[in-house]
Order: sequence, then C-alpha cells, then structure tokens
Amino acid sequence: MRRLTALLAAATVLLPVTLVSAPASAAAATAYLTVITYDRSGAKLKAPLHLINLDNGQEYQGTSLKAKKLKKGKYAVLTDVYSTKDGTDTLGARVLKVSGRTTTTIDARRGKPVKLALDKNPGDAFRQELRAQICADSDSSGTEIGAWNVPGKLFVIPNSSKRLQFAYSSNWSDGAMGNLWMVAGATKSAVPAGVSRTYRAASLATVTGWVKRGPAGSDNVSLSLEENTPCHAGYGASAFSGISPVVAKIHASPGRWRLEADWWGAESGGSSAHMGFDVRNLTLAAGKSYSRSFFSAAWGPGRSLPLMFSSTLRFDTSLMFTDPSYDEYSEASERSRVTLYNSANKVLKAQWRTDWEGKGPEFSAKIKKKGWYRLEVDARRYRPGITHPADMLSPRAQAIFGMKLNPKAKSRHADVILPRMVPAGLDMNNRARAGSSTVLEIRPDRRRNTPDLKLAKVTAKKVTAQVSFDNGRTWRSLPVKKVGGRWQATIQNPASGAVALRSRITTTKGEYAQVTIYRAYTVG
Repeated sequence: MRRLTALLAAATVLLPVTLVSAPASAAAATAYLTVITYDRSGAKLKAPLHLINLDNGQEYQGTSLKAKKLKKGKYAVLTDVYSTKDGTDTLGARVLKVSGRTTTTIDARRGKPVKLALDKNPGDAFRQELRAQICADSDSSGTEIGAWNVPGKLFVIPNSSKRLQFAYSSNWSDGAMGNLWMVAGATKSAVPAGVSRTYRAASLATVTGWVKRGPAGSDNVSLSLEENTPCHAGYGASAFSGISPVVAKIHASPGRWRLEADWWGAESGGSSAHMGFDVRNLTLAAGKSYSRSFFSAAWGPGRSLPLMFSSTLRFDTSLMFTDPSYDEYSEASERSRVTLYNSANKVLKAQWRTDWEGKGPEFSAKIKKKGWYRLEVDARRYRPGITHPADMLSPRAQAIFGMKLNPKAKSRHADVILPRMVPAGLDMNNRARAGSSTVLEIRPDRRRNTPDLKLAKVTAKKVTAQVSFDNGRTWRSLPVKKVGGRWQATIQNPASGAVALRSRITTTKGEYAQVTIYRAYTVG
C-alpha cells in the first residue's frame, strides 16, 4: 500500500545494530553508510531511507543497498520496507554512529503485526484500514515515518529505546458517506512487539458533525478526523466527502482529536481548488456524546480590532469572513476597500486590500494628531478563477470603527467592541421558516490580537440592531435586550428572501464598532 513517510527534523533511536567499520585510518570527516533491508521473505529489497544527522539536524534521503556519503557523526535512519510481492509494510528505525564505512541492517522478518479490531461489526459497507507510525525526538527536533495498509499487511520492528514513540490507528469507513469509526493509541516510549487490541464499541465517544450549507465559498466539502497528539499515525480519515449539507456520525476512542472541514471551489477551467479549512479541537471521553457544527450563518468580521503602533493605525482585513460559532479560521479569499476619515469627514487614505496569494491584507495609515477618526472596511468575497455558488451567503461584510486616536499614546488595541451576530434556529441550509421568528444573539468580541499591545478594559453603553429584507436599501431597528453578558433581538422573518443584519456597540467613551452582513441567512 502507499507509504506515508514524513520527515520533520531529527530523531534519536537507540537499538543494538550490526556494524562493520573501516580501519581507523579511514575515520575522516567523510563517511559512508550502507543500509541492508530485507523483506518478510528474507530477500534483499531496495527501500527509501530518511537520514538525519543528530549532531546538526541536517536531513538526507537515500536508498538502501547503496552507500550514502555523509559527514562523520551520529545518525537516525528510518524506513518503511514495502514489498510489492506480498503487499506488506514493515516500519523500522536505527540510530548509529557513522564513521569510515558503516553498514547496518533493517530486517522486515523481525516485524510484528499490528492488529486492531472492534467487538462488533459496524456494517458490511465499512472497510477497515490500519495505520502505524514511529516517532523519534532529539533535543531540538523530531522525525517520523508511517504507513497504512489493510489488516494482516502492517508490521513494526520492536525497539526498546526510550527515545522512540509508536502510534497506531484504525478506521472503518463507509466510503466517506457520512459515517466513520476510528480508534487510536500510542506509546510514550519504545516500540512494542506489535499491537493486538480489541475496542469495545460502547466505550467509544460519539461525535455528530453538522456540516451546513451557505456561507462557504463552495458547497463541495469534506469532514475528517485526525489524532491531535505529537506522535500520531497518518493524516486522519474522511467521514464525508461531497456536497453539503450533511450530518456525519463519528465514533472514536477517548483522547485528543481534530475534526476538520475542508472545501474546494470550482475553477473556470473545470478543475477544483482548495479554498479553506476549519478545525474543532476535541477531547473525547469514553461513552460520551459531542456535537460540533461548521458553516453557521452570518460570516463576518471577527477577532480583528484596529491597532495603534505608536503613530501608525493598522487593521488586518483577512478576518472579515469568519464563522461566528468558531472564528479561529477564515476563508482567505476576500477583497476589501478600506477608507480612513478624520473628524471633518475628510478622506485621509483609501486603499484596496486583498487576502489572496500574499497580496497583503493589512491596512496601515499614519495618524498625525490626536482626535476622532472613522475607519470603514467594505469586504467582498474575491478569488480569481473561482465560481462562487449563486446562492452563497455572506458575500459582503462591512465594519465601521469610530475611534479616538492619539499618536503620542502608548501602543494599544483600539477601545472598541466588535459585535458578533449569531442568528439561531436555522436549518442545515442556514434558512429560517417563512414568517417565523429568529432570535439574533449579539456577542461582544474584544480580544487581544497582538501580545505586546495593551488591551484596555472597555464597557459597552449601548447596543443596537437592525435588519434589512431588501439587501440593505432600507433598514428596520430592532428592540435589543441584555441576557447575561450578551444581547438579543428578535427578527420577524418575511415569507421569503434574504436577510441582512447590522449591529453597533457603543462604549461609555463614545467609541463604537458597527458590523453589517449582507445575505446573512435566507427565509422560506
């Protein structure tokens, strides 16, 4: 099967090896290493090698059965002995001092099987896959090598070194149709003489992944699960791949995991391009149930506040389209018109900023004197060559900041609070029922963007909300009430159409942040 071979840096592996060294006269700065690899039948077999000098961290690649010219030093050697004759993968590693001409052996016949099972069959439609990985760490870096295969075809050579870790996993997939079973484990040190373990299905956690449709730049999505540990086997397994929306059911062993959604857009030439990813970190307990959602309605500005670095005002436009349910990630496909005004409504600077292909999403402007300023950011989805869905939600978002700035003051985050709008009760297409009521939650968002900048305590004095049913041509004010540390408004939805949202939070000092999201959700 295909090998999963990754090299992150250097590793330290201690294992008795067979060495053949040249005479002392050959112990110069240059040395040669030959690795002899055998398959499970005892025949010599060429295998790819990854080598790391543990003294300086330099990486090399080579092939077994052929001398590799190296600098004298201590090396880690890792390989996956994959045989096309029997379709087996056998993972192995060695650490040795290389000087003169040195030879060592990695023999797949010493490999022990990796066996993982469930105590009940998840169904005839499910196919099992096994994965394994050896990890090794030096003082400053690490390396890893892994492989995947079907049951009965994956082996690992045991190793008692405390500098090694071993990880394993198995998944049962219905072909990414929305169901996945996955188990994983690891050793803190040493590589065991194989693995043989049966998991009780009742001991697994259940994760429901709600993959909604609407605000992403494409409805072609995938949902995958991956171990969230330093040493883990492989790169995750797919629970779903196709057109959203979907509700995926995942059963996984207790531990730390990453649930990731990715989406691809249609290019003008007919191919597809990766547009973004969103991650939910999970800590799962045995027998417990969890629920996580992706692509909630009302993508808009999140986390990013205007910053004052001495006399320079800066704003990062790359976070103008973030999911309000989890805004650590954003779709890097937008273009913003940023305009700075003074208190006399005079334009001080106007500039287009683009978050695509490294063209620079950050806006900056010199502030020459103390006073009131207004920063307007008008963002639209933008990705050359990509055709966005015709009914895409949140195609445009706007942020307006009214601030009192002082170029002589200490560098700081602007004293504003960003309103995050979260409409509740929508279906999997982020749609409300015709004529229904939607509760709009307004969450105050004021977080530190830059560790070294001051984030002063700011208090909200007034919160307003508005709604538009004609794409922002006219607006209706909504009554707002405070509920705990957040605010709520209720929207009476029309019979059909799209809904635009607007909210402003004004502080006790009169500074404010206003956010507008067009086509936040639909009705009917």
